[in-house]
Amino acid sequence: MEYKEILDFESSKLLRLFNLLKSTDNSGSLESLSNELGINAKTIVRSMKKLNKLFKRYQLDEHLAICSRSKNHFYLRRDNEIYVEFFLVQYLSDLPEITFLKAIIEEEDTQAKQLAENLLISESSMRRRVKKINEWLKKYDIYLKRGTYRLVGEEEQIRAFILHFYWFVYQGTETKFLLLKKTNCQQLMNQLVHFFKMQINDLQKESLFRIIQIAAWRYQKGKKVWIKEEWKQYIENSSIFSKFVKAMKIDEDTINWDFEELCYLYLIIQAHFLPYFGSSIQAYIIEEHYLKKTTSFSNTLVATNKLKQAFWDTRFDHSKASVVAFLGFHLYYELVSGFLFEKNQSEVILQENYPDFMEKLNVGLCELIKENSIYQRIPIDALCYRYFMILSSLISPVYSEKRIFICLMTDLSLEKETELGQRINDFFRNKFNLVVVYARTSKAISYADIVLTTVVYQALNQKYTQPVLLVEPNFSEEVFFQIEKLLKKVRK
Repeated sequence: MEYKEILDFESSKLLRLFNLLKSTDNSGSLESLSNELGINAKTIVRSMKKLNKLFKRYQLDEHLAICSRSKNHFYLRRDNEIYVEFFLVQYLSDLPEITFLKAIIEEEDTQAKQLAENLLISESSMRRRVKKINEWLKKYDIYLKRGTYRLVGEEEQIRAFILHFYWFVYQGTETKFLLLKKTNCQQLMNQLVHFFKMQINDLQKESLFRIIQIAAWRYQKGKKVWIKEEWKQYIENSSIFSKFVKAMKIDEDTINWDFEELCYLYLIIQAHFLPYFGSSIQAYIIEEHYLKKTTSFSNTLVATNKLKQAFWDTRFDHSKASVVAFLGFHLYYELVSGFLFEKNQSEVILQENYPDFMEKLNVGLCELIKENSIYQRIPIDALCYRYFMILSSLISPVYSEKRIFICLMTDLSLEKETELGQRINDFFRNKFNLVVVYARTSKAISYADIVLTTVVYQALNQKYTQPVLLVEPNFSEEVFFQIEKLLKKVRK
C-alpha cells in the first residue's frame, strides 16, 4: 500500500528523505538527493534540520543524526538500525492521517471536529484529509461510512488492510494496538504451527500472530467473514480441512471460531505460509489442488505454460517448492485484492541487473494480463516480483543475459592467477553471465570484453580496444565494484 498518497506534502517529503538517507551507509551529495527526490537543495537542507529536531524530540538524538562528511555530502549516523525503526514508529504515529486511520480501525467515536482539535489543525483541513483517505481506500474496495467514519467493505479486505497498517505504522514493535486476547491468540498460533508443521522464524510468527489476532478481534466485534462460492472448492470434501476443524475445536481455551471463520483462517494461512508447511502436508495440499482443479491450481498451470513460452529457449522443471509458491500466491489474490503479497524489491533494480531476463518475464506477464482477467486484480509490481523470485529459483536469472568474458593478463604464478579468476567468478555468480579466461593466446584476448592486468604493459592500450583495468594481486572488494561498473557498461 502506498501510504505516501494520503500524507500531505511536508510529511511525505520528510519521510522520503529519511528513507533515502537510511537506505545507504554512504554519504549522498545534495545534488543526488535533490535529483532523487525532485526537491531543490535548500529545501533538503531545511528538511534535514527538521529531522534532527525530531530526533531530539523523540529522545533519539544520541542514537540518530544527519551528519555531513563534507560541505555538500550528508549521511544518516545511527548506532543501531533498531533506532531507525523507533523513529519511524514515533513519526508516523504523530501524523494526522495515521491518527485518523488508527481511530477508525479501532472504531472509536470519531468526529472530524474533535479529532481536528486534538491534532491542532483546522476542521476544514481535517475534512480534506478524510476525503483524500476515503478516495485512497476505495482503490482497495473499502470506503468510510459517511458520518460515523466506519470501515465498510468485504471483511477479508478490511482485515488485510489492518494487517498492512500494523506493519507500516508500528513496524512490528510492541504497542497497545491489538492487545486483546493476547494469550489465547498465542495458544492458537502455536496450535496452527504444530498442525501445519510450519518451519518459520520469529518474525514470521509475529505476522501469523497478528493475522490471528486481527481475525479474533474483528470476529468478537461481530464483523464476520462469509464463505464465498469460489472458496467451496478448497473446503468441500477436503480431508485436510476436516482434520483442521477437528484440531481447532479440541482446545476449549482457544477462541471458539465458527465454521466460516475456520474456513477463512485455513485459507489465509495457507496463502501466506504454504511454502513453510511440513513436506508431507504440502504434498497432500498439492494433491487436493490437483484433484479439485482449484482456481489456484488452474492459474498456476496457465502462468507456467505462458512463462515457458516466454522463456522458450530455456528448459526449467518445477519442484514442489515452486508449485506451492505459485499456489499460495494465487490463493492470496483470490482472498484479497490490491494489497501487496510481500515487500517487493524495486523492479528498476531487477531491470538494471537482469535486463534480458526481465524483458522475457514482462512479455509473459503482458500476455497473461491481456488474456486472463484474474491477473488484472493483482498489482503488477507484486506479480512481477513474485514470478521473478519463483523463476529465479528454477533457472539462473543471468542465463539469458549477454555473456561477458574477462581476460586475466598477469605476471602472477599459475596457482595465484587461477585463484584470482575463481574469486572473480564467485563474487559475480548469479549476477552476471560471466566467464574468466586467461591470456595464454592472442585469441583469448581478442574475444574478451574486459582485460585485467597486474602490470602496466605499454602496448596494451594500443594493441587492444577492450577496457583495461590495473589490479593488485590481492585486491580488495573495492576493486570488485570497479569491475562491476565495467561489466555494466559492456553489457549494454
